[in-house]
Amino acid sequence: MDKRREKAVLHHCFASAKNHIKNGDKNKARDYCDMGIAYVAGKREKGMGAKDLIEDVRVELWLERFWMFLENNKLMLG
Repeated sequence: MDKRREKAVLHHCFASAKNHIKNGDKNKARDYCDMGIAYVAGKREKGMGAKDLIEDVRVELWLERFWMFLENNKLMLG
């Protein structure tokens, strides 16, 4: 994957989730959060730690952003 594209994955997921929730599409918003969380999980499996940076943001902060977005917008399943 090209470095510029990889560098924007999480920012894109989070911005897309916010855009979809604003437009009333809760399912798409949830999907983008799930994609962001899965992307981070893949990086963690490859050895990244909570304090490591992805797109100049700590891994733990990315996870917190996505989970808080899901909770605050009542998008949690089950």
